Amino acid sequence: MNPATRPASRASAAETALAGKLAALQDEKVEEWVRLIRYGGTIPLVVERSLSWRITRPIRLAQTALLVLRRDGANRFWATVFYRLRRLVTRK
Repeated sequence: MNPATRPASRASAAETALAGKLAALQDEKVEEWVRLIRYGGTIPLVVERSLSWRITRPIRLAQTALLVLRRDGANRFWATVFYRLRRLVTRK
């Protein structure tokens, strides 16, 4: 049957099923990414080089800085800033 001539209900049911599968796959990838970030310790190079990782880097750095500042105070905050800067400079 030609897709243009098939009933709309059948097409919408198939589209809904495919959209559900796509959403589930995307959720799996997000959950995997969160697991790597939260429990991984070291981040795999493939994740570090991904576009989403590079785009969200400033946000992650700001969130970490704010968390340290609120939790540990200004001295620990500046120690973390210096540590991260040193790590950035020595990284190849």
